[in-house]
Amino acid sequence: MGKCKYCGKGAGFLRSKHDECEAQFKSGLNQVNNIVSSCFASKEDFYLKEREIKSIVANSYIDTTSLENEYIKVFDQAVERYLNDGIIDTREEQMVARFLQFTGMQQARLNENKSLEKVLQSKVLEDILAGNKPNPRITIAGDFPFMLGKTENLIWLFRNITLHQQKIRREYVGRTSGVSVRIMKGVYYRTGGFKGYPVETTVMQRIGVGSVCLTDRNLYFSSPEKSLKIPYSKILSVESYSNGVGLQKDGANDKPIFLENINSWFVYNVIANLK
Repeated sequence: MGKCKYCGKGAGFLRSKHDECEAQFKSGLNQVNNIVSSCFASKEDFYLKEREIKSIVANSYIDTTSLENEYIKVFDQAVERYLNDGIIDTREEQMVARFLQFTGMQQARLNENKSLEKVLQSKVLEDILAGNKPNPRITIAGDFPFMLGKTENLIWLFRNITLHQQKIRREYVGRTSGVSVRIMKGVYYRTGGFKGYPVETTVMQRIGVGSVCLTDRNLYFSSPEKSLKIPYSKILSVESYSNGVGLQKDGANDKPIFLENINSWFVYNVIANLK
């Protein structure tokens, strides 16, 4: 007889849960989500709801991993709401810090979907908009493959970014014509011509994976395959996408590039405000 994964009691033949236990578990998570979301929205201290949350957790078979996963979900949603009306303000930043303290979770866990990173990036944008020297608010670990100018200020460093560059591919399409002449046994030579025309298609070719560095003057890319330095003043257009950012540099021979797996919201705003 199988045991219920929630209450640990017998669940019946070939069963791993009681339906009522699962319903209680899901209801408990939903209640925790609503309470924490309300705190983020009203700026109410999470500790004022601590006893209520602990009671729900204890009575809903909620384990530590499930609780943390729900906290991450709420945190991601709260940060998105804070960013929807612009830069994260001081009170909102305090709520983020308080939530870190309240949950006791590692920063890496809360940053699994880059939400904590977005909070820091928001504060960097606040510095830029105020005309202050950008404060990167990051610690660089490992190799830093860029040589910055003496008066150039680091803003942010991204790792594992894929560079794509536009390429024109040309091929000929059409039909062949002519006759086959037998030269010797088993060997034929085809005469005649090929009547066709060139067709060009535009594709984004994957160049390589590397690091992107943003400063107050330039965007840098470095990988074993290719290195780039693009002054913001030379960028004609910036396009923001859900999975990256597209750039067009000012130059007759410069092809559009696409940086995949980068925070397009942050990159777009840095370039737009420093260009």
